[in-house]
Amino acid sequence: MPTRVWYNETMSEVLHADIFFFITGIAVIIFTALLSVALFHGIKVLKSLRRIMDRIDAGTEIIAEDMQQARAYITGDGFIKKLIMMMMGIKQTPSSAPKAKSSPQKQERQKTELKIKG
Repeated sequence: MPTRVWYNETMSEVLHADIFFFITGIAVIIFTALLSVALFHGIKVLKSLRRIMDRIDAGTEIIAEDMQQARAYITGDGFIKKLIMMMMGIKQTPSSAPKAKSSPQKQERQKTELKIKG
């Protein structure tokens, strides 16, 4: 019994084209699916990076406010003067000590008391 041959030695050009387009179609479908998955995960990573950048931005604002407060404390309250006096061993007398600022409510109360007395 002769062995069966499923194809001719001289395959027709149409059969070659059919096989090529079949394999190419499957490859395009697989490539598109992989590209879609990669883009999906890429978008998730970008959203995550955006949230991280928003947190960093908020943290930077807080740090900037803290630095402004520290700068105001150092330059406004005479911190350097206090530091030099402490290093030299000079104690502040009550007359040379800076007076604490009173709150606006306390100032208003004092004004009303003066009006009442006067």
